[in-house]
Amino acid sequence: MPFTLLVRVIPCWSLDLSIQWPTSSELCMIRSIRHRRMNISKGAIFCLIGLTFLWLSLPFFSQPSEIDRMTRIPRAPLIESVSFEEMDTKNDSENPELVRELFNPDTLKVMDSEDLLPIGLDDDGLPLLWLLEVENFVRSDKAKAMTEKLRQKGHSAFTHIADDTDTTRYHVYIGPKIDRRRVVSAKTSIDKAFGTDALVLQFVR
Repeated sequence: MPFTLLVRVIPCWSLDLSIQWPTSSELCMIRSIRHRRMNISKGAIFCLIGLTFLWLSLPFFSQPSEIDRMTRIPRAPLIESVSFEEMDTKNDSENPELVRELFNPDTLKVMDSEDLLPIGLDDDGLPLLWLLEVENFVRSDKAKAMTEKLRQKGHSAFTHIADDTDTTRYHVYIGPKIDRRRVVSAKTSIDKAFGTDALVLQFVR
């Protein structure tokens, strides 16, 4: 019996060959997914680059700082020696003359006026000098004792021997000072402490 092949022909118009395109909402979702994937990829790449840079820079930060052990002492300054001539106070012929001029009665005068300026200059432009004559004695021991008492009170007292007359006198002075107010203040305290009547003197050149 011969083999018979039966073929059923289906008409083409009976098949559903229509193509369904994605909607606009589906397209937006697909684009959003792609955008997220790209952002994730970029973030991963940046993280990888940062980790690589950090790994490469570790050796530089881990190296210990070297201590500079070199001494930097500056050179010694050049000092030139200066020689000073020693003054012979014992054989100095000018000192006695200066002392005599300062304590000469002709160059000292009593100035008790309160109208005078406490600090001033003379006609030559030099500062005025003021002294306080506390007291004068005939005996040197009394003058020395008064001088020591004044020094214990903090005054710069000293004794001057006036031997230009027949009678030697020992004058106890304080000064000289350029501020007359200091001399007047010393006179007030000394007169009160020792019962003296000190004289404020001005040196006249």
